Amino acid sequence: MPKAPSIELSDLDIVSVIPEEPAAPITLGEIIKRLENNHTFDKKSLETRNLEQFVRRVIKNEKLRFYKVYEDCSTRPFLYGRLRNPYIQALTVLKQLSFLNDKVTRFLPLHHQAIFQSSAKQNVIDRWQQYIYVAPSAVWRSPDYSAEALRVLYSAIENQHPIAFDYRNMKGQARRKQLMPWGLMFKAEKIYLLGVEVHLDIDKPASYAVHRMENLAPLPMEQNYRCKPDTKTLTQICEEHEIGLFSSHRDKKIAIELKFYGDAARYIDETPLSDDQKVISLADDCRVLKATVRDCYELKKFIRGFGVNVEVLAPAELRAELTAELQALLKRYADA
Repeated sequence: MPKAPSIELSDLDIVSVIPEEPAAPITLGEIIKRLENNHTFDKKSLETRNLEQFVRRVIKNEKLRFYKVYEDCSTRPFLYGRLRNPYIQALTVLKQLSFLNDKVTRFLPLHHQAIFQSSAKQNVIDRWQQYIYVAPSAVWRSPDYSAEALRVLYSAIENQHPIAFDYRNMKGQARRKQLMPWGLMFKAEKIYLLGVEVHLDIDKPASYAVHRMENLAPLPMEQNYRCKPDTKTLTQICEEHEIGLFSSHRDKKIAIELKFYGDAARYIDETPLSDDQKVISLADDCRVLKATVRDCYELKKFIRGFGVNVEVLAPAELRAELTAELQALLKRYADA
């Protein structure tokens, strides 16, 4: 009689694919599908029914009571889910975001912060977290985040279930959104939720500032909702679509020439603007930078940041735009 194939799955591997409330419980077949997406099995020697039997045995094991996994026998087929467990929730976040430990803990409820720190001491998941500090900006401070909103948000991402929320735009106007969350993006002092509106079938997620999200609530999952592709990480998706640039498809590439003076002239080659960047020294305190860059909001913000220590030589349109801004600024201060 052939020996049954060994299945290398930990309890946590199985628990992690079982949705946590308020997400809806799922069938054993859906659990198997998620495990097959997350792990590589020898399909020749391992039949689906063997995997189902293994998972069913693990779920009925006394040890899984710690993870608060439950079986709803009132339905056919049976449904499986898990109740909230603050310790496991903290440990899961720690595993996923341990290198941002200092930053992440500030956004958790106070009692969860204590559990989080305890988890970090008892589980040496990423020793690098003791050597990394994410420094705040000298000017900007992190926005206020609702602990309850973050709880709903983290749960939606971990369990891949949609959410609804009111979103305020820059003008303060609120609009109800229904989103399939793909993950989080940290940029400067802010957190952004990346995801696709449930009625859309697109490959590029949109970004939503978490501090502008209000009245978050979970939604029931439907088959046609677009989840994050399992074949790509969120980093790969963001880099492919250049999401972190905060730029639009209308922003074209331009060849710029900037003349820097004073201290700025000595430091401009430390953080290049592009692969084709060239720096020409005219004097110890005067250098010209040439580069091909995206004509976007962040470029103008970068140039303005140098004040009198930078001059736009090209393109002419950008020089004229910043000249007009300077004239308007001088008029505003003159009127004061």
